Amino acid sequence: MLNSPSAQSAALAAQEGADSGALLQSVLASAARYLSAQDAAACPALRLLHYRSAASAVSALAALRGALSVEFLALDATGVQQGEGTALNVEAALAALICACRGAEQPPRLSPTSVLLYLPAAAHHDWHRYVQGNRQLRLHGTDRTARRADLLRLLMDHLEHAHLDRLLARTLPATLPPGRVAVEINRYMRQRWAQQWDMHYYTGSMVASLIDSLQSLQDGTTVRCLSACNEHALAVSALAGWQMFGRAYVIVVTSGMIDEFRGTLANLARAGAPGLIVCADSTQSTWFAFQGSLDIDNDGHAVIAARGLPSVFISRPEDIAAQLGAAFRLLAQHAKPVFVFATQAVLESRTQSGGPIALPPLALAADDDQSTGLDQVMHLINQESVHILWQCGPLSDQERELVYTIASRAGIALADSLVHPGSVAAYHRGERIGNYLGTLAMYGFNRRIHAFLHDGEALNAPDEQCVFFLKSKLDQAATPFSEGKIKRQLRVVQVNRERRHISPFTDIALVMPVAQFLRQVKGRLNVKPEVLRHRQAKLEALQRFPEVVAVERIPTSPMSPNFFFHALGQRVSSLIERQHYRYLGVYDVGRGAISAVRNLPRTGPGFSGWYGRALMGDALTALPYLAATSDQNVLAFIGDGARALVPDIEHRLPGCLASNPLGSRLNVTLFYLNNGVLSLIQTYLDKRYALNGKEQVTLRPAPREGRTTTADSVSIERHVLTMFDARVIDQALMARGRITIFEVALSHNSEGDGLSLLSESAWSRQ
Repeated sequence: MLNSPSAQSAALAAQEGADSGALLQSVLASAARYLSAQDAAACPALRLLHYRSAASAVSALAALRGALSVEFLALDATGVQQGEGTALNVEAALAALICACRGAEQPPRLSPTSVLLYLPAAAHHDWHRYVQGNRQLRLHGTDRTARRADLLRLLMDHLEHAHLDRLLARTLPATLPPGRVAVEINRYMRQRWAQQWDMHYYTGSMVASLIDSLQSLQDGTTVRCLSACNEHALAVSALAGWQMFGRAYVIVVTSGMIDEFRGTLANLARAGAPGLIVCADSTQSTWFAFQGSLDIDNDGHAVIAARGLPSVFISRPEDIAAQLGAAFRLLAQHAKPVFVFATQAVLESRTQSGGPIALPPLALAADDDQSTGLDQVMHLINQESVHILWQCGPLSDQERELVYTIASRAGIALADSLVHPGSVAAYHRGERIGNYLGTLAMYGFNRRIHAFLHDGEALNAPDEQCVFFLKSKLDQAATPFSEGKIKRQLRVVQVNRERRHISPFTDIALVMPVAQFLRQVKGRLNVKPEVLRHRQAKLEALQRFPEVVAVERIPTSPMSPNFFFHALGQRVSSLIERQHYRYLGVYDVGRGAISAVRNLPRTGPGFSGWYGRALMGDALTALPYLAATSDQNVLAFIGDGARALVPDIEHRLPGCLASNPLGSRLNVTLFYLNNGVLSLIQTYLDKRYALNGKEQVTLRPAPREGRTTTADSVSIERHVLTMFDARVIDQALMARGRITIFEVALSHNSEGDGLSLLSESAWSRQ
């Protein structure tokens, strides 16, 4: 005879209850045997305190006197109504309870199992919001006997860790001073950069103590301590911090991870981004150490040296003073990453042996005489009836103001670049910059820039125009022209403080800081009226020159990149002019970002993955850091190739925006640009070989469906765009405290958007 479903359930529950009872008895027996073998004096007397609310518990704990130490907390949140802010309320209650315990007469000895949080079964979708370090989470649902067994297990684990295991108990003093390496690094960074630096870390057993020490030293400061998806993301975040905000860095990673930084190490060095990278390592005497970089077959330190990066190795605590002092001197001499390899014993040492570390003075740049070159430049600007274009590299706020002032008074056209988009921009402080023409670069140059430099398809004569490259190496990415064409057909002035970065095809070279150059130019500016009128006439004509042609306005589904970015550019312009929209642009390596740089007006500097090695995925990887640190809205453009190459950063975005002090007033808008191919390579094949549909460029994008969720009190909306939707885009760009992710369906084409000089000769652009 078959049992009914209800009878089956009852029988199953009875069997589970019997099993739980037997399990509880077994755990009780194990606990009794363990405790009976312990020294009675080491075992604390236990007392149960029960309160009906967290508020009453905090009040009662604050009044406790005597030798009672509260160090095992169980908070029942199963009765809390779930909804917006629930996790924050629970966090506040836990923080208040732990604070009350620590404020008692007898300080607690908290262990990894000291805090137990019971959550309602309905929280299973968002239990991760409550995850945090040494905390035990339990969803309501198991039977009472099983919960008792679990509670006993946790209590015994705490007693063993905090009181009965001598080795573990020694690790739980009330206060542990920070390690010496952390103290000295913090002292040097504070002396050199005050609080204008970040600490980036990816934890590991060998560096956990150092990270904890560095974090504790930043309490009450504006130095940010940030982790990321992987070690490579730490370096990308440090690069973004230096380029966008002028923040130096300390990066901490565990052993064996020096190969995880990718070519971003080269980008950090190229950018002159100063900072320390602390990497744990094993002693040289260890026989083939786990994850070590030094053995008879390998030398990881030589790998770093081959990259042109300086390093020191601290193998013993008594060497800390000498080797850290050497690292500080190297960093003072070279604005680039300096590696500090150190053993675990060194990183955890609190010894003061070796004496104090003398901090080095700042290196001073040599002041070469550039009077001859400056005289030539001033004659060119003030006297010669030539059209002048300045392509600007990364500028400080003061340098940017000088550039705009000089350009306006001298009739100089301005351009930014693909590697430094927004160094100068279409808008400044909400006002349109009439001298700004667009982007000059290998890819993504504007039609106005092309028309400024060309007569039809031929470059204007060198005696008719001159291009200045400020803070630039004049590398291949700077222009769409070959080296031969630049040397033969372009008149070039280059301003760079590094003599070794002056190109072989520069006509007038000024080896000096750009700020010094700009101050000299402004002070000596006296442009002949007829020269100024000549230049302004061309600028006015070019401002009327249409950036788009008819075929780029054809609506299709999926949209062409030309259509989508032209329409988006119009919306961004409208929001800037009518609603004071400001943003920090993020541009990954791919056709989509090129189109964004070319077609969208900027309000200031953006972060470009095209910088240096042009590493696909770097800009996307930096997005969480920028969400946490930007004082403007963040607008990101990521192709499906870059998206597929790096870890999923979306789970970090809400927490990063929530941690931004201005996060409730800002938004992050992320455009995933999906067309199923690596577009730039396909464009090359289209133009050179007429080969289409090659497997080497095919992707299998998997865009997600539209939905709305909430995490870390931040609203996250996802939309799928197959046609342009101005209303939804406007709402996203003007939202506050929100992340919007657009899945944009695009078709592939190889036309326009400054992909090559050949594009400008196509039939559609005549």
